[in-house]
Amino acid sequence: MNRIENQNVEGLQQQTYDSEAVNRIIRRALNHSTSDAVCHDDLLETARDLGIEPRPLEIAIREERSSHRKVKAAKVRLKRRRARYQQHLWSYIIVITALFLINTMTPGPWWFQWPMLGWGIGLAFHYRSAYHPVE
Repeated sequence: MNRIENQNVEGLQQQTYDSEAVNRIIRRALNHSTSDAVCHDDLLETARDLGIEPRPLEIAIREERSSHRKVKAAKVRLKRRRARYQQHLWSYIIVITALFLINTMTPGPWWFQWPMLGWGIGLAFHYRSAYHPVE
């Protein structure tokens, strides 16, 4: 290394970082890394180098796995909700179109708007739960 690079590296070695900064820096480093994963032993060694005991690390690993499973399950639920909403929307379009055609071909007052309105309100709530859930 040349003299300027040496001074920059030495300056960085003297700096301290809080846990949030460490988290961000390690995430960035992993994003820039050619490797996509870290083995368990390397994770333990890195934690030891940072002064983290193995027990809290194992607890954090279990919590991360649990959290990841919950997030993954929530994504699957949301995807299913959206698929069901799409089915509901198509049913609504087909049935309301059929009711409109029946109403236009038969004598009497207009009535198809009432089922369209009632079902439309239910469809709006279904849309909200599929695309803007309150979880």
